[in-house]
Parts: sequence; C-alpha cells; structure tokens
Amino acid sequence: MKPLTSQALELIGKDWSVSSLTREAHLQHTKDFANFVRKTFALEKIRDLKPNHVLTYIQDMKKNGLDNGTMCNRLTSVRELANAIGKGNIVARDNKEYGIARGSRQKPIIQNTGEVNRIRTELAARANAGDRTAIMCHAAAEMRDAFGLRAKESLMSFKLIDTTTGAAILLNSLAVEGAKGGRSRSLVIENNVQLRAVQQVELAAKALGSGTGRCIPPEMSLKQAYNAQRTLWAELGGTKANNAHMHASRHKVAQEMFANRYSKGEIMERLGHGEDRSPFCYIPK
Repeated sequence: MKPLTSQALELIGKDWSVSSLTREAHLQHTKDFANFVRKTFALEKIRDLKPNHVLTYIQDMKKNGLDNGTMCNRLTSVRELANAIGKGNIVARDNKEYGIARGSRQKPIIQNTGEVNRIRTELAARANAGDRTAIMCHAAAEMRDAFGLRAKESLMSFKLIDTTTGAAILLNSLAVEGAKGGRSRSLVIENNVQLRAVQQVELAAKALGSGTGRCIPPEMSLKQAYNAQRTLWAELGGTKANNAHMHASRHKVAQEMFANRYSKGEIMERLGHGEDRSPFCYIPK
C-alpha cells in the first residue's frame, strides 16, 4: 500500500490555476496533515478519514501556538482533501465552529521611507560591487517602489521584448507576473520613476545573464530568489516592526495614487486585485 502522504497527494493533484508558491504551500499542508493522522492514529487509508482526525489535528495546531491565519490556510487544504475522498462533511464549513477566524483585513501602513531608502542605497552599493543577489534585490526594490508590486511580482515582472526585432511587444507597458492566483496583467509606464525602474530590471537581467528578461540570476529558481530577497531585505533592517518591510512600498504607492486623485477602481486595478475590495486597506481614512 502506498504511503498515506502519496495517497493524499494523488487525490488532490496540482492546482495550476494558482501561483507556484501557493501551490507548494497547499501541497505541504496536505502532507503535514496526512503525516499527522498517520503518526497519531496509525491510519493506513486516506479514504478512512473521520471528523475526529480533523478535530484532533486542530487541537494539536492550537496546542503548538499556530496563529489563526496559519490554521485557516491549513484547514483549506484539509477541506480539499476531504472533498476529494467524498467526505466533505467531516470538516466544518466555517472555521468559527472550531474557534478559529482570520483577522480583519490588513490595515494601512505608512512606509518608513527613510529606512527603505537606506536599505535601497546599501543594495545599490552591493550591486555596484558585483553582488549578484544584491543586483536582483536592488532592481526588485525599484519595481516595488515605482509600481506597488508584491514581493514576488517585483522579481518576475519585466518589459516584454520581441527577440527577433528588439522592439517592445507592449509599447510603454510592463508585463506583471507572479500575482496571487496566477493572474498576469500589464501596466502602463506612466512616468520617469517607473521608466527608470524598468530600465534597472533590464540592466540587472543583462548583468546577471538572465535570458528571461527578469532580474533573477539564472542559477536561482524562483523559490530560491524569493527566499534570498526576503532574507537579505530583513538582514538589512527591513521589518514589519519598523514599517520598512517589502510590502510597505505597495501601501505607499496606493496612498500616492489616492493623493493624485486616481479613482478607487484605478488603484485596485494597478495593484492587481481581482476581487471587489476597498482600497482603504492601503489608504488611511
């Protein structure tokens, strides 16, 4: 008989409609749950899951101090597995039945611009000295500050070039990739700050020998690049505690757009939200 984790993963398959990082997290949550019920209950067949298995797993997560958001994410994977074996009713539809609920929508962040600029200056110095990770991170930081991109988007986005003619495929537009849900979009390059950011990505890709147009070194996978960027930014002092983390630039761009009288719809379209969501999670009321 196949290991319980293999049984579980075969049932759920791979959801290619979501981003790679989301997909990896979902697969890992599924494996973690399967391993838990195997070790705790000596379960041999994943189709023999029962409500008590789920409840004990939740109790264990709480005992280990996992936050509500993490528990909700893990339960999403448990629900999908339960549905895959035709036992969707072994997991409550609402996490509140387990005393778990996600926190409220994120609150607007006022970026610590001085600290972010200090970090970007340090990245530029390291990039000029030939540090390949810094070259990547410096270009990505420029993109976040100019376009309000997410951390992953800032690594993957670039201006599309026709390799046969050398001309831009989307004139004066940026191809944004790496969004949540795998949605891609294009953004018009509206000003010199944005133009310089795109040019920085082009220079970084050339310096690193990237054949994709992205600022990711060819010796790194996307996951390695994402983790390297997060690690270096934190090492240089960019944290949530001082409002200098990478996501703070996204809030700053939304606030600047609002001050420049962009409509709510234009702001959310720029930020790549496919849902009906208020921009005031980024903008102080």
